[in-house]
Amino acid sequence: MLLFRMGPRYLFLRTENINDVTSFLVKSLKGEVVDFRQGMEKSSEYSSICFITDINHEKTYVEDAKKIVLVNDGSSSILSSIINSHACSLIHKVDIGPSLIVVRAAGNERKLIEKFKEIFNGREVDWIDGIGIGEKNDTIIAFTKKVLSGPVADLMDIKLLIPQQAKYVKDKIRLEGLRLITQSLNDSQWYELRINIYDSYGEYEEHYNRLMFVLSKLEIGMVLGESWTKDFAVLLYSVLTYQIRLFTFFTPIEVKKILIALEYSIDGKRLVDFDLYYKNKKVYWHDVDNAKERKKEKHEQAKVYRKYMYEKLNREDIKTLEFMEKPLTH
Repeated sequence: MLLFRMGPRYLFLRTENINDVTSFLVKSLKGEVVDFRQGMEKSSEYSSICFITDINHEKTYVEDAKKIVLVNDGSSSILSSIINSHACSLIHKVDIGPSLIVVRAAGNERKLIEKFKEIFNGREVDWIDGIGIGEKNDTIIAFTKKVLSGPVADLMDIKLLIPQQAKYVKDKIRLEGLRLITQSLNDSQWYELRINIYDSYGEYEEHYNRLMFVLSKLEIGMVLGESWTKDFAVLLYSVLTYQIRLFTFFTPIEVKKILIALEYSIDGKRLVDFDLYYKNKKVYWHDVDNAKERKKEKHEQAKVYRKYMYEKLNREDIKTLEFMEKPLTH
């Protein structure tokens, strides 16, 4: 479960040969011409966004870019390629923008931002201004409620410009980040949950695999332990179940929605039982829905929560999940 990660680096390339430099980045470094939004949507922590401007600037800003090229490589590698090729003669000057760190926000986002602002002496900026104002030894901290395992462009409006190098900021977040995120939660706590898997067909491994696939893709939490255990389905009658202990800042209700979605296939067929326990009390499916939805049957509610879950997964992950479920419909 990622609480923070690096974002792309920003390079400002000043040149009188806009098209030639663009062509070099595209053809030699497999870059892609994008607009700013596309660049952030497609970039990763291993990418660089190159802003190509003319030479008539004392300081370059995002708005000055005649072309923007996304290159899926680090800034050092890009600069060495430019130096070691004829393209070096095309470049008038290179500026390196601030580093970017993206932090996973939970609970009270404003409270979390204020904590980071206080610790790092941060200045509130918007995205484009932060890149333009910041220098190579500065760091921008951005916040998102989305998972951090893939490209992240859905960032909150407020970013913090930190007058410190990324190495220092990263080390500080490693030490303080978990505590700060915990303090921002609505009741300032994480949840230790138990998920019991029961399948009358005995296909425990298959259901375990798809459950772990979704938990990992949604970065729901950390697994603390696994074991076989007994669950009492009715009084004096026990069944063997496989239990997963989960540590998460998602509430039991939020996790239960995911489990209900996975209990049924996309077309409403029952697949498995995922029982959830919090503080030794079972969380029932009818504890989850609100007053307007209580007339729905469980399989109908599962469709609602599957749609909710699909909104948080990308297209390839949805295809993978449905492929995993095909052999499990009896």
